[in-house]
Amino acid sequence: MRPDRSVAVVAGREDTDREDVLDVLRCRQTVIDALCSRGFSAFPIDITRDDFSRSRGVARKILSASPSCVFNLFEGFSDASWLEIRFADILQSLGIPFTGNRSETLALCLDKDLARRTLGQAGLPVAPGRCVLPDYGPDVAEGLLFPLFVKPRMEDSSVGIDSRSVVDSPEELFRLLDERLASFPDGLIVEEFLEGREFNAGFLGSYPYELMAVSSIDFNFGQGVRPFLGYDSKWEHESSDYKNSVSIAEEGIDPKLRKEIVRISREAGKIMGCRGYFRVDLREHRGRLFVLEVNPNPDINTDSGFAKQSARRGYGYAETAVRLVRIAMNGRPLYEEKSSREGIRVPASGGKDGCLLEA
Repeated sequence: MRPDRSVAVVAGREDTDREDVLDVLRCRQTVIDALCSRGFSAFPIDITRDDFSRSRGVARKILSASPSCVFNLFEGFSDASWLEIRFADILQSLGIPFTGNRSETLALCLDKDLARRTLGQAGLPVAPGRCVLPDYGPDVAEGLLFPLFVKPRMEDSSVGIDSRSVVDSPEELFRLLDERLASFPDGLIVEEFLEGREFNAGFLGSYPYELMAVSSIDFNFGQGVRPFLGYDSKWEHESSDYKNSVSIAEEGIDPKLRKEIVRISREAGKIMGCRGYFRVDLREHRGRLFVLEVNPNPDINTDSGFAKQSARRGYGYAETAVRLVRIAMNGRPLYEEKSSREGIRVPASGGKDGCLLEA
């Protein structure tokens, strides 16, 4: 076995029944199977909470396996998603090649307030909105048009997004803010809900990136239901939200609109410093495209939208996994432009902020 074919496929291990966390473990096995089918020696490594509590516990576990590359599927834990940043930072300090994005990009994308301000200051369109912290005042919705959309500031995988996330009045908003801030004290994002079609674009590599495909979301929620992707629509396979929201690659998209989706998405990835693989989510509202999110670690399981996009590009699942390893080990230098981030500060609120500032 060539020494450059030893790949540790790393994921978090915890006692939980949350579907998004369990899906990572399922994804890890499919990645291992895919890499082994192409001649790699791929093996799992579990990262636990105890590893972070012990001095150099994470580093020792990785180094003891002597991998030539880490296939990084670690996304923190169910109540500590920010540890994905700390883990990537440890890999960087060890100098071990790893798939996906660096800690700086993970930190920038995880903090949705920082992300939307970074994109906005760079000239990309984002929905009007603001970050709301536990000490918010009565003017929290001033200047914003209802309906409003409420989501946790520092979570991913659509955690904290459900059918109640869209509110139509100040009274609804205040009730929801008080309830959700108790669960998400690091803040919430409140922004205008954008009616319109939803799209996403998946990419591989370094800027200017290789486009996998542009997808649209086909919502079939019925009359009077505002369509958006919440937790159930992404992870609860038996829910009506999951069954009635389908990602469709490269169908029914006007060529001019598609070109603009790709342009904005590439620019968003560049601004956030993305590499390896990522996805950009957008909405078309009244003839304009708005960036909803830059996702630096989208689901890449066999049934994921990203896998469908890669297949549309002509890459089988095993080939996509191999390409991610090769990008990590032989990729071009990372795109870095710190000037776009100058003058941006993270609101001081919870324990996660320190990790973001240090990353």
